[in-house]
Amino acid sequence: MNRQSVQARLRTLLPGVPRSRGEALASLHLLATLRAQGWQRSMRGGAPVNASGEPQPWLTYPAVDWLERALTPSARVFEYGAGSSTSWFARSGRVKEIVSVEHDPGWFARLPQPPNGKINYVPCEGTWWETDVRAPYVRAIADGAPWDVIVIDGMARNTCARIAADHLTPAGMVVLDDTDNAASVPGQVELADRGLGRLDFWGLKPGIGTRTCTSVFGRDIDSWLHR
Repeated sequence: MNRQSVQARLRTLLPGVPRSRGEALASLHLLATLRAQGWQRSMRGGAPVNASGEPQPWLTYPAVDWLERALTPSARVFEYGAGSSTSWFARSGRVKEIVSVEHDPGWFARLPQPPNGKINYVPCEGTWWETDVRAPYVRAIADGAPWDVIVIDGMARNTCARIAADHLTPAGMVVLDDTDNAASVPGQVELADRGLGRLDFWGLKPGIGTRTCTSVFGRDIDSWLHR
């Protein structure tokens, strides 16, 4: 087998291998950029963090960058699915209050309670996408509503999306993760049918090597864009 055949074979087996010196240098630059965001550290540790090891939401990097600019210290946040994102929202001065609901008792026991809110354990039967709309997990959002931000990144996402708009402030927004997944389409349709506009943020997540999408829905997207 000649050199060209070997190279062609390697490209078939390892399509991500750089094919030239320039491509190799560009790839190294990309890796350095990801390292500065904490991507490699997240991959090694199995949890989303930045380069300093501080918790990050497991949302796409572009979505997190946008939220960093859009959030105000007066915002009140409700979150389906607690974790690193809860700690990120709770960081001093980022938002006024963060309340989360978590369905997994083992995971709940490991989570630190935020200083400016609370994580509530509420079991949830069903799937990642659907459950009974009357389930306590879904209805937990009503306590403390309306909310400026609702994050849907836990169980029963489509079911939670069906009632989210009823618990938003007039200029509030809903953050729905994994909208690249066809299973989330019913939730996307529900939010759109309630008259909410949409922004899609495609990109990588901490420690995840494929592009995914996090979407933001709101009645007054412009009010967030100009903050």
